[in-house]
Amino acid sequence: MNKTFDVVVVGAGYIGCATAYYLSKAGLKTALVERGEVAAGASRANYGNIQVQDAELEYSLPMILRGYQKCLQIEEELVHPVKLRKLGSLLVIENPKQWEIMSARQKKLAEAGIHAELVPSEHLHEIEPMINPSETIGALYHPDEAQIFPFDLMWAYIRRAQTFGLALLTNTEVIDFQIQSGRLTGIHTTQGEISTGNVILTTGAWTRKLGKKIEKDWAIYHFHGQSLVTEPLQYTFQNHISSAAFFEDMQEEIASGDSAILAIAQAWHGNMLLGEASFPSEALASHATPGAPQVIAEQFERFFPKFNNLRVLRGWASPVAYTPDSLPYLGPVADLPGLILATAFRSTVIVTPLTGQTITQLITTGKTDLDISPFSPDRKVVS
Repeated sequence: MNKTFDVVVVGAGYIGCATAYYLSKAGLKTALVERGEVAAGASRANYGNIQVQDAELEYSLPMILRGYQKCLQIEEELVHPVKLRKLGSLLVIENPKQWEIMSARQKKLAEAGIHAELVPSEHLHEIEPMINPSETIGALYHPDEAQIFPFDLMWAYIRRAQTFGLALLTNTEVIDFQIQSGRLTGIHTTQGEISTGNVILTTGAWTRKLGKKIEKDWAIYHFHGQSLVTEPLQYTFQNHISSAAFFEDMQEEIASGDSAILAIAQAWHGNMLLGEASFPSEALASHATPGAPQVIAEQFERFFPKFNNLRVLRGWASPVAYTPDSLPYLGPVADLPGLILATAFRSTVIVTPLTGQTITQLITTGKTDLDISPFSPDRKVVS
């Protein structure tokens, strides 16, 4: 295979599919390259939650607020249902330290115009009737979040993009980059060479490995994240529910891999998505560890004991990218013209359409409406 494109997007997850769509729609000859199948990485393991209140607060709120509005318009944009539904969000508080953290967070969210409410445990049943209040001292509640079905969204982007000429190249792994006169001119893949003036890496946990091919050591690491899915449940949850523990310093606890932090949502078809067990890892693996299913199930049963007879159908694991400063890598690589990163987002779904539009604007006009300077791939990140 020897082909030429205006732009090559590497990684067919949420961000890659959206970016490929907006680039194709803008009239650019675009290829979407994926080492496996569509949504082969962390996007296939995602709950589809459009999360607002867990945002990084110092730099990311403008992106989150604009992204949320674009997500609500996504079915109209794609002329295709993606099972979009409104939900609330509960960040469950289990101890006084977490209450202090959530109280400070609530004030900052309010300053940004985001309504969030601290709810004592005795009133949680008014928001989520089946929760066990004895395991909590309360929660930070935000009523205006949402959820989509991940695979519907990614395939809707691809199918619409294909009507604009997108080339989808699956089972095509990037081996190396072509560089001439200090500029990126293409990529070497397992299926041959591809020439292009622009490469967008939307490669999540694989980004650091690719960067080392061009002597870059981006501070993009990953957790080995694991979750379960149960049989369908007729009861409808009103919120996606996670723990305020995500905002604590829990490096010792998660390093062992023997603990789980509450993170649950109900999928559109009724199945419960339960998580998560995770630990830092160097391996880009997708296997489940032996103890993870039990600790995940026990965590769910603590908070929702009335559903302790639910059958688990399967589990999954995936490398989930993160950065030490909780900021994504979004923007051009300064000393290698033609290379742009869009990866390692704290909450990916909510910024998916906005990121695709921002990258397209950057390539077509050389500038962006969204201030992406805090997310520069060239920033100093303390690991």
